[in-house]
Amino acid sequence: MTLRHRPLILSLRESVPPQVSPMVNSVTLFYNETCSTCLQARDRLADLLAAADIPFHIKEVSNNVNNRDYLILSSGQVGSPVVLVDKREVVGLDRARLKRLIGIDVGQDHPSHW
Repeated sequence: MTLRHRPLILSLRESVPPQVSPMVNSVTLFYNETCSTCLQARDRLADLLAAADIPFHIKEVSNNVNNRDYLILSSGQVGSPVVLVDKREVVGLDRARLKRLIGIDVGQDHPSHW
């Protein structure tokens, strides 16, 4: 008895792995209490990350010297908003970079449109 091997043919849909969200341990937003863009980003990210069950931390930098120092040491930035996704910084709420790192589309490029 001989076995014949048939060639394995996959459709395009079967050969492409499904889109998998990256695994994110935590997201930290550094913000300034007097910055309306920062406050909008804080609220929008809190809602989106809570829905995705991703831990979200906020650090106010204008009144807290320790948070400001941590922002400078971790990202090299002195302005806000800055988002750290597992220690990878996103300066100025870059929509494409956030989507790539978190796996969630945060909406418009500028948070005032959120």
